Amino acid sequence: MSTLVPKAEWLAGLPQVVAVGSMLVTDDDGLMLLVKVSYGSCTWQFPGGWLDLGESPAVCAERELAEETGLNCQATGLLAVMWSIPTESTGGRAVVQFLFDAGKVPAGAPVRLQDSELSEARWVRPAEAMRLLDVDRGAWLKAALRAAEGEPSQVLVR
Repeated sequence: MSTLVPKAEWLAGLPQVVAVGSMLVTDDDGLMLLVKVSYGSCTWQFPGGWLDLGESPAVCAERELAEETGLNCQATGLLAVMWSIPTESTGGRAVVQFLFDAGKVPAGAPVRLQDSELSEARWVRPAEAMRLLDVDRGAWLKAALRAAEGEPSQVLVR
């Protein structure tokens, strides 16, 4: 005879995953927005952050973009996903990061930085973005740019 495990105990035993929603914002001149975080080992990245309880990845990306930069854009499509295998540095949790297309904003759109998290923002061409981003985010950007040109969205594993 099998014994049912209480639901809370069963759920606690499942692998844990945390999720991030981010936005690829471009302007009418073809520049893309990168932000520099003021904490941790990561420096340049796309505007975004952790999902709140009950929030979808797209809504999170829109909210984080507005909080971090003052830009209000809708997530118009999923460009790429990055899956990070659980490690000690993530507390044994996997991290899944969604990168959405934020569409285009007018050239010279003002950016208002969230001082508590960001130290800088830059509008850059893709080649400069590749120099500023770490290897994983650079690969994520390449996949996103291919998706923006009509190729299927990719899931990158790191």
